[in-house]
Amino acid sequence: MAVKTKSYDRNRFRKVYPRFRPEPNPGFMSDGRVVLEALIVNFNDQDRAVFNLEGRYRNLPSVTITPLGDINNVNVYITSLKLGSVPANGGKSCQVVIESSTKFTGQVHVQVMETA
Repeated sequence: MAVKTKSYDRNRFRKVYPRFRPEPNPGFMSDGRVVLEALIVNFNDQDRAVFNLEGRYRNLPSVTITPLGDINNVNVYITSLKLGSVPANGGKSCQVVIESSTKFTGQVHVQVMETA
């Protein structure tokens, strides 16, 4: 199911006639539920990281990872992505396991998105 989104200026919702126009205040509207999350995972001479996402999810979210740092000849990939078994606060927690082809020191940026 696709979720339609629309960007709008929050300063244009009420009629105010100031002498100078205020800066645009961008907003975001959607016709469905959208969960977005971004975080940074630090690798310090290791090849595996296990962590839980902060958001609550109904289905498995889409996860994208991007490595930064000393990444010459290093592949970074997701080996496991699973939902918790007990729903809490309207959704389930999600556990992610990231592994690399060799030990490295650097950061991995993680972007997570779920639409419903």
